[in-house]
This record gives sequence, structure tokens and C-alpha cells, in this order.
Amino acid sequence: MIVALDGPDGAGKSTQVAQLMAWAHEQGMSARAVGKWELFEPDTVPQARFLRGTDRAELRVCIAEMPSPARMMFLAWMNTMAADRARQATEDLVILDGYWIKHAASELLLGCDSVLVNAVAEAIAPADLVVYVDVTPEEALRRKDGDITPYECGTDLSCDPRRFLSHQAGMRQVMLDWARNYSWAVVPAGSRAATSQGLIDLIVDRRP
Repeated sequence: MIVALDGPDGAGKSTQVAQLMAWAHEQGMSARAVGKWELFEPDTVPQARFLRGTDRAELRVCIAEMPSPARMMFLAWMNTMAADRARQATEDLVILDGYWIKHAASELLLGCDSVLVNAVAEAIAPADLVVYVDVTPEEALRRKDGDITPYECGTDLSCDPRRFLSHQAGMRQVMLDWARNYSWAVVPAGSRAATSQGLIDLIVDRRP
């Protein structure tokens, strides 16, 4: 079963991925977490060797400097590679740490053609369960404690917190609309539904 966790920056997705992995192992299940940042693991994504010599922080700034629609295509490549690895995995539970949702919403707000954004979303390998973890921009900013990136601020290289709040608010509305249209599971960050047990209940309930 492939479970995709996505949502705004600061929603706590990575923490929940770790909790779900621990739960799966406790149940005697094989489990694997897959994410776009595996690009920096040579044995996992050898096709990304052209990125060797850089790091995640530098790449995040480079992404913010890319023009549209090239940036959308690069982000789509990152997310497509991760989703394909998830589909090829043989473990009982595969958790996608991030999906296409956050980046697609951001690119729409930054002026990318909706036809391209929708085509990318349709082309990426589907997940069996998509969980959208919702958080307000204000709470996300508090959680990040100043550790924000230019892309999270709508490509603002100065990382102005006001730009973070305005861009994240726009993204959140787009993602909530999609969640309703696609019938994704929506769990508010910090709620019982967003705890490891709440996510486990979702998985057990929808396990094929």
C-alpha cells in the first residue's frame, strides 16, 4: 500500500512519516519511506549524479531562481521519480514523504499555466491513500522558527516572513480545494487525526 503525505510547509509530515515507519515495523510489516530528496543518495537515484557537489540548501535557492515553467518541470521530475520509486517498491507499506500537491499549488500561484500543472498531476504515479495534513500559515511560520526558504516565500530571496504568510495562505486554499475535489483525507496538524494513531486508523481502514 502506498500512502502519500503532503501539505503546507511546516505541517510536520516528516515526523509523521517516521512514526508510521516505526508502527509498521512494530506490526511485523516491511515498510519504506520514499521522498524527493533521495536525489542526493547516489545508490538510490543514480540519474541525479549531475547534482553531485551541491546540497539541499543550495538546490532550494536554485529552484527559487528558476523561471516558470522550467521550475515546474524540474519539481515534477523530482516528484515523479519519487512516486515511481514508490510504485516499484515491494514493501508492505510505502510512505511518500511529499507528493505533487504542494509544488503544484505553489507553481499555480507563481503563474505557471494550469494546463501544464494539471497534466503533471495526472502523469505522476497515483497513491493508494493521499493524506493532506493541514496547517495555517501562522502556525507553520511558528513551527519553522525562522527556518524558511525562498521558494516557501513565493521565490522571495530575502525570505520575508510576510511573503511566507501570503504565499502559504494562497497555497493552502488551492490545496484544500483539491482535497475536496479529489476526496483526499484531510487531517489538521496537531489534531488527534494527525497523530500517528490517527494516521494508522486511516491506513487500516483503507488497506486494500
